[in-house]
Amino acid sequence: MPETEDDEDRLAAFLAQRPRLVRLAYRHLGMLSEAEDVVQDAWLRFSRAAEVQDAARLLSTIVTRLCLDRMKSAQVRREVYVGPWLPEPAVGEAVDPAGDRVLDISYAVMRVLERLSPAERAAYFLHDLWEMPFEEVAAVLERSPAACRKLASRARANLAEARARFQPSGAQVERMAALFRAASEAGDPAILQAALAEEVELLSDGGGKVPAALNILHGAANVSRFLLAVAGEKIRTGIYRFEAAVINDAAAVVVHAGDRVEQTMSFDLDGEGRVRAIYIVRNPDKLARLAGGTEGVAGGETGVAQGMPGQIQ
Repeated sequence: MPETEDDEDRLAAFLAQRPRLVRLAYRHLGMLSEAEDVVQDAWLRFSRAAEVQDAARLLSTIVTRLCLDRMKSAQVRREVYVGPWLPEPAVGEAVDPAGDRVLDISYAVMRVLERLSPAERAAYFLHDLWEMPFEEVAAVLERSPAACRKLASRARANLAEARARFQPSGAQVERMAALFRAASEAGDPAILQAALAEEVELLSDGGGKVPAALNILHGAANVSRFLLAVAGEKIRTGIYRFEAAVINDAAAVVVHAGDRVEQTMSFDLDGEGRVRAIYIVRNPDKLARLAGGTEGVAGGETGVAQGMPGQIQ
């Protein structure tokens, strides 16, 4: 059957919203493949809808409901996950199609979102991102408008802590890499420690498949010693090669061991420019897309070539 004008209009409306929908699903799920699957399922349901008055609102509702269904099984999987869980790295140019911070996918924000309940996330996203009245949010979540208002308020309060952190510039990431190299060559963790906030924390996600810290590490001395112990020799001998990247909308590093992507490293800074948090993703399942240069969630056709300006000297 040939496409009608209405079919073409619906497809155009869906494609216009797709970058925001993928980011929305990614903020719920933390996995790009799952986010893209949800958005594809949303298109199938959207294309069959009897009537569409507000495409963006209907699509966001469909995506939210699909994510809530998936998060039930995701929560069960994460309860038995080995070590800290971090989102799959989203590599690409730093683009926020909303023009504000409600689509923030920085690691600091994603980590807070992971601690929120599915309902808190949904209420916050639907109201703050798509400006959906709480009466409509209540219909989606099958709760009262007052309850949904409280859910969104709790989410907002929690996110305020994450937004007090700062994302590094490319120059700051290069300085961090240079200090890491200098500390490795000198065998002196104090060189690296000087760039860290005293209360710095390090999260390393290996998923039980590769070596990684099983617990969150705290404190500048502990973190600098750990990094040097596990990577110092590999940096000294040239086994590890650093490349600059844009990951989750911020300057970051992809670490290569030969022709293999070994891990990604992302950072948060405090108000004085010191490293407040280090997020290391080593789980090979979460690094597979980097090797393939597939699309990220930053707002279009993004791949490793775009996200990596070049080797850090």
